[in-house]
Amino acid sequence: MPRPRRQPPRERMSGIDAAWWHMSRPHNPLVIVGVLQLDAAPTLKALRECMDTRLGGERRWRQRPVRDADGDHWEADPRFRIERHVTRLPLPADADGAARRALIGRLASEPLDPEHPLWQLVMVKAGKGATLVLRIHHCYADGAALVRLLQAITDGSAAGSAAAAVATEPLAPEAEVGVLEELARLFTDAERAVVPPPAEGHGPVPPMAARVARVAVALGREAVRLTDMPDETPTPLKGCDGPDKAVAWSAPLALADLRPVARAFGCSVHALMLSCVAAALAGELRSRGQDPRRAELRLLVPTPLARTRRAQASAGNHFGLVNLALPLGIANPVARSWEVQRRLEALTGSHQALLMHVLLSLVGLLTEPWRTKALDLLLAGKATGVATTVPGPPAARYLAGARIADMMFWVPQAGDIGLGVSFLSYDGSLRVGVMSDAVRLPEPQRLVERLVGEFERLRPLARLMSTQD
Repeated sequence: MPRPRRQPPRERMSGIDAAWWHMSRPHNPLVIVGVLQLDAAPTLKALRECMDTRLGGERRWRQRPVRDADGDHWEADPRFRIERHVTRLPLPADADGAARRALIGRLASEPLDPEHPLWQLVMVKAGKGATLVLRIHHCYADGAALVRLLQAITDGSAAGSAAAAVATEPLAPEAEVGVLEELARLFTDAERAVVPPPAEGHGPVPPMAARVARVAVALGREAVRLTDMPDETPTPLKGCDGPDKAVAWSAPLALADLRPVARAFGCSVHALMLSCVAAALAGELRSRGQDPRRAELRLLVPTPLARTRRAQASAGNHFGLVNLALPLGIANPVARSWEVQRRLEALTGSHQALLMHVLLSLVGLLTEPWRTKALDLLLAGKATGVATTVPGPPAARYLAGARIADMMFWVPQAGDIGLGVSFLSYDGSLRVGVMSDAVRLPEPQRLVERLVGEFERLRPLARLMSTQD
């Protein structure tokens, strides 16, 4: 095995990563769960060597978050062992889809060991292939960072075995960023959203006091908007009753089938799938005796932010959140897709995502109990679920010499949110995943089937519309 790389014993945690760390609750551990389905099963030794070699250049995966009188830090685990993080679980060779979903749901419900880095890769061997279940706390990475991690530990062909690859060079240690420096960076981010720089030669730069005031007013307005946002309509889907999670996923949907439908409807694939989510949730509410036309239901939609060159090569969280109210009362699928597209464009143009990122970063710099109170004010009761889209590798990848036949991930939920909907593209197809509170929605596969069924219902309509153009 490669020798452990030297790394700084402690690094201050950024405000945004600290915020996501402290959002963990006993009923919502905020763990991202991903699944890689391999067409051949590597040995446990080969898998451990692969992960140890490929993660050697990223010190974050050998660090654990700690909290003390000096604040929140990343601390090197003095007892780090790859064997603790890459393990194996048995599963009968004839285990069906329900058994696999139950296993993944159980793993999604379990918190990670806080004494060590908060990630785990579990190999479940069944038959000739293997299922790898990856669990990572959200404070380590967002969706984009996880895709970069996946690219780092895999290869584009079976010939380039990850286990035999030369270890990557470790990143040079970053200079410690103090609180004042981070506040300056956050001010710059917020200013970019609310104070556009004057065109060259078109007037002087406003004085610093005026710029600070404009940023403060914008952040204050966003905080007030969030705290004053009315709670949603009470529905059986809203809330989280306990730690037990249930998961479900779809068969791959070809992007070659999705894109023509989106074009025919005049919207993006992202908006099309969120429109299908709205239709599926409306159907779920009707099945429980509730009129969706009278329901206000919102989803938190993570929105990637522009990354610095350094951020592009590192872990961490670089996204904001927007609150998307779903048009549950629109039955016409074309009109519903247009409305979702319109609302997404309005949110994108509002700078809400960037301001939310800055606000959460500022909250992450607070101490208790103010941090928990602020997080509850910003997020509690505002949404029923989270919905995210992550573009994965466009072509097949190989791990430890085995082809990744399929992959999926599930977005975690925070606070009192008990529903997460995930879309992941891989090798020309899109996968749909749902994770839910096992009490509120014990059979999320039914919601997945409603969602996919809605898309299949739209395909002939899209073809008809295309022929009329």
